[in-house]
Amino acid sequence: MSDNYDFLYLKLGDKRRLNVNYHYLEPYKDDILRFLDHMDSMRTLSFAKHAMMSQEIKANNTIEGITDDLSLIDEVIKEKSMLAEREKKRIINLYHGYKYILSNSDINKESLRKLYSLLSDDILDNYDSTSMGEYYREKPVYILRGSNLCNNYYEGVKSEDIESYVNYLLDYIHSDTLNDSEINSFIKSQIIHFYFVHIHPYPDVNGRTSRTVAMWYLLNQKSFPYIIFNRAIAFSKADYERNLIITRDNDDITFFLRYMLQNTLLELEKEYIIENINSNSEVHLSKVDLQMIEYLLTTNSNLTAKDLATTYNSYNDHKRLGVVIEERIMPLIEKKIFVRTSDTKSYIDSGKHNFNIELNKELISIDKSKVKHLKIDRYL
Repeated sequence: MSDNYDFLYLKLGDKRRLNVNYHYLEPYKDDILRFLDHMDSMRTLSFAKHAMMSQEIKANNTIEGITDDLSLIDEVIKEKSMLAEREKKRIINLYHGYKYILSNSDINKESLRKLYSLLSDDILDNYDSTSMGEYYREKPVYILRGSNLCNNYYEGVKSEDIESYVNYLLDYIHSDTLNDSEINSFIKSQIIHFYFVHIHPYPDVNGRTSRTVAMWYLLNQKSFPYIIFNRAIAFSKADYERNLIITRDNDDITFFLRYMLQNTLLELEKEYIIENINSNSEVHLSKVDLQMIEYLLTTNSNLTAKDLATTYNSYNDHKRLGVVIEERIMPLIEKKIFVRTSDTKSYIDSGKHNFNIELNKELISIDKSKVKHLKIDRYL
């Protein structure tokens, strides 16, 4: 192994420990640091809270295949939703979990159990409920290698060993390692994130819990800009799963950390543009409006109404493309956030032409040198 690698005091199995090449990560850290220079608004608790409620609730659930619309999430949080109580749990549990980590700083055995109780409240099936002990699961749990059901499974840490592994994690959390800067705290948070998933201490809801614990650590360290990392995963889930597999198979978390650094920076660039448009607009933009701008900045195909509606459907409960265009895209054209340009040769439905879309460049006054990965000119 190269001299650039460090072994972490995080056991993966007999004679196996997690390792990382910090030197390799330096250019990716530098990219984020250059972006965040003079971005004081992103270094505040209010930025973190705004991101958490309710964008990160949606993103954390989206990673698990739950595609509730942002407007529905807001309705549940504001207690205005007509959903059945059990259906609300997938949203309200994360809301309660986020409120808990915002008001409780100490991460320990008891507080982890409390957080898990909030996140899993009334959503475990009978088998999972009966396999849960006082603090951790008492039965085996199996983790799919990626989202393909044909893939092999990993087994989580054996139930009798969970407490010792969680103690390794808690010792790492409370150590002085990587506590010297925001960016290093982010790297540490993602090591915590991975190691929690590796342990899989609970019968279910381990993914959402692991990412919430990583957010908890970031809040404690006041590393507020990085709170939006769930969005980075939600928009690139296949790469997330692939990098988890690479880490498990090779005991090397370097490439997982590179993935998190690169994709979180991309989300920060999007957030910078979205907030710039919002501040320059003379009309009120709802959370749903801002989310649609984000979807436009996420669309990898042609920038047409049909393609944007398809992107929307990739992360929300499916609607007819014409309905998405009418309910989500046309209001932003009317507010002069999106500009409808030329029609295409294709059709949407009912004989309506598809059409090209771009952002209203008059509302964008960013420092383009800050946005190096998004290729902003593509959207103007």
